[in-house]
Amino acid sequence: MKMQKKDLGTQAINVRLALCKVCITACFAIALSLFLFACGSSKDSSATDSTSAAMHTDTPATTAPIDTAAAPGDTTMHPDSTHMH
Repeated sequence: MKMQKKDLGTQAINVRLALCKVCITACFAIALSLFLFACGSSKDSSATDSTSAAMHTDTPATTAPIDTAAAPGDTTMHPDSTHMH
């Protein structure tokens, strides 16, 4: 019986651990870059004033009160306690 000169089991474990470390580091780097990209894009969008032109502010002249007591009731709806057959 010949003795093995090299321990391939230890080398395989070391390669597997190195691969896992590289994958975990890459995942953290991707997550961090996505987080920083999201923060940067929200900062950029708050710096621009493009949304204020599109937003409509209601003034007392444009909003009229609605009398809900005078509106007819909706009779097509059934209460929640109605049993389904």
